Amino acid sequence: MTQRAFIEKTADGWAGVEHEGYVPGLRTSVVRHTLVGARKAAPGDPGPSSELRYFALPPGTVSRLEKHEHEHFVIVGEGVGHAIVGETVREVRPHDIVYVGPLVPHQFVNRGDATFGFFCMVSAARDVSQELSPEELARLLASPAGAYADPHGAPPPRKAQPVSA
Repeated sequence: MTQRAFIEKTADGWAGVEHEGYVPGLRTSVVRHTLVGARKAAPGDPGPSSELRYFALPPGTVSRLEKHEHEHFVIVGEGVGHAIVGETVREVRPHDIVYVGPLVPHQFVNRGDATFGFFCMVSAARDVSQELSPEELARLLASPAGAYADPHGAPPPRKAQPVSA
């Protein structure tokens, strides 16, 4: 797939960009738009080295509560939401930036009356998301962020597939 140099914003997304569920192939209330790149098996595979996605969370929804070995960067595009990073929760608004480090539990929460949307930049060649351990989840739920966290609000991470030789 060749990466387009320009992608025009439309009233309901971006020109030529599919509306996906939170997990590609699975319909969910959270909508994902993969704007640049795609997941790659190895850094040397063809295509951009990064993947830029936009997630639109309707009122009352959340992203997955997860962790992973890769870092990522989030820029709020619309609405007001809450970002849980580790055991900290902060209200975030358009143009705020959130950095999520490796293996830091995180979740994005929309408690408002309008869509909360954010751009998320990750490496195209990356590990898969992981569920929190029971101990990590207990610590998070006991922290101030626990009042916002919803461990079951989005589909759980897919299990890592064994690499065939």
